[in-house]
This record gives sequence, C-alpha cells and structure tokens, in this order.
Amino acid sequence: MSSALQWMVIRNNSSYLVKKKNIKRPFSLEPNNLRNVHSFKQNGLIHQRVLGIEPAADGKGIVLIQKRRKTNNKPAKSLVKVTLRQGPRRTLHKLKNFIMKNKYRRDLLLPALRRASALLRSQKPVVLKKKKVAPRKKE
Repeated sequence: MSSALQWMVIRNNSSYLVKKKNIKRPFSLEPNNLRNVHSFKQNGLIHQRVLGIEPAADGKGIVLIQKRRKTNNKPAKSLVKVTLRQGPRRTLHKLKNFIMKNKYRRDLLLPALRRASALLRSQKPVVLKKKKVAPRKKE
C-alpha cells in the first residue's frame, strides 16, 4: 500500500493523534516522529524510510532508529537500532554524516539534529552554583 493511501486512512483516525483546545496543529505521539507533529511529512508509520531518535537505556547517549526498505512487510525486523554514546559533538557529527552521505531523508536532518542535541543536553549532569555570601561586618 502506498504511503499516500495509508495517510488517507490514518489521517483522522490515528490512536497517536492528540488534539487539544487552543492549539492550531494536532500533536502526534507515534514512534519515529521527530517533531511530534501530525503531518504526512513527519509521520513515522507510513513511510518506507523513517528516522527516529530516542534516549539510550542507560541514560548516556542516543539510539538512532532507521527503517529498512527490504523488510517493510516484516515490522519486527524492519527497524535497526544503533546506540551512539561517544560524546555530544561526535554523536551529532555521526548523525549528520549518516543522513547526508547515505542520502537518508535529508529533509529530516535539522529535526534529527535538534532532537538529538536536546536529548544530549538533558543527559548532562546539573552543576549547582554556589551562592555568594556577603562578608559579615564586624561590630
């Protein structure tokens, strides 16, 4: 089935669709949707080539999820997961090279980098700043 036909079927009846008041665009909670926007371009279920980014299980690094075209009719085997935990700069560089050199959905480059950098930033340990105490005046 083509992705356009699948989109016509799930466009208004998706279980991942989240509609709220005073929000122009509905959200989508489906896996492999980088921007969580309910749209044809960002949908993670219908396309043959999909890119997803999730935090690693141990809390260090990210998991890059890609969908293979050859196993599209076998959903359990179609997703390939690769864990990247070499540090933030190297991880983002590898992600960018994967998308650009393999010509794997170049339209998802910026959303993928933004999601990955946000996840890596959230995994950074929080350093508490010491409060400066004014010296006491001698009486």
